[in-house]
Amino acid sequence: MLRKDKNGKFVKSGTFSMKYQFSSGKKISQTKLSKSKYNSLIQIQSLNPVTIMTDREKGRTWWMFQGNFYVENEGLTGDDIKAFTMGKPGNKTK
Repeated sequence: MLRKDKNGKFVKSGTFSMKYQFSSGKKISQTKLSKSKYNSLIQIQSLNPVTIMTDREKGRTWWMFQGNFYVENEGLTGDDIKAFTMGKPGNKTK
């Protein structure tokens, strides 16, 4: 099931070299993005869904698309995320 993640956000860390890490509730991504990679992600996600975190243990994947965060557990592709979130007939996002 695909659903919006209202708890998703990027948190900043670091004193001299700012890094960005995705967080959702108590889950925090292991990947830390530099400011340039974070800015690139922000640009890309405005047109195409971007995977930002996975939880292999629970089979969940978080995506960012058009400023929103989504979580799913069905192994969806970026094209699937785009179709579901763009309101294609018959598709539901909770």
